[in-house]
Amino acid sequence: MLHGDLVTLRPVTPADLSLLYEWRMDAETWQLSEDDPLVPMTFARYEERHKLRESDEVGAEFAIEGNGELVGRCGMFAFDHLARNASIGITIGLPHRGRGYGRDAVRVLVDYAFRIRNLHRVHLDTIATNVAGQRAYVAAGFVEEGRLREHAWVDGRYVDLVQMGVLRSEWNAER
Repeated sequence: MLHGDLVTLRPVTPADLSLLYEWRMDAETWQLSEDDPLVPMTFARYEERHKLRESDEVGAEFAIEGNGELVGRCGMFAFDHLARNASIGITIGLPHRGRGYGRDAVRVLVDYAFRIRNLHRVHLDTIATNVAGQRAYVAAGFVEEGRLREHAWVDGRYVDLVQMGVLRSEWNAER
């Protein structure tokens, strides 16, 4: 388990899946984490996808616990072993947003990436309208590296997709 100031990152358990599924299927949450449209998925399919992610020896998926309860999930995926980089993603359940859990979880995940996984670079994509997410990423050392203009169709309009990243050297300088 990995500990931050507000959160603990721990393995996702079968008991977490129903709540994570509920958050995943929430349209507002979906739009913050995906640049594709919401696609209905059964709980059985969600469980199946979780089992596939769990069997991935390379990726890392964590449940985010805050104040002793499940508040979200985060993970690292799309590893490039030659360049030593990976992408991250995070979802905070709607009732738990705005309390600093996301910011702390991203900070802990980036620490894990550089200190434990020995990565050189961590990156992510987020939609431009996800201002709270971008604040959390900047607080963890991410900088905007690029922008795909009007790339995602979100809530009836096109929005930019913001590409952000942090290098190990930047993370070391902040520590």
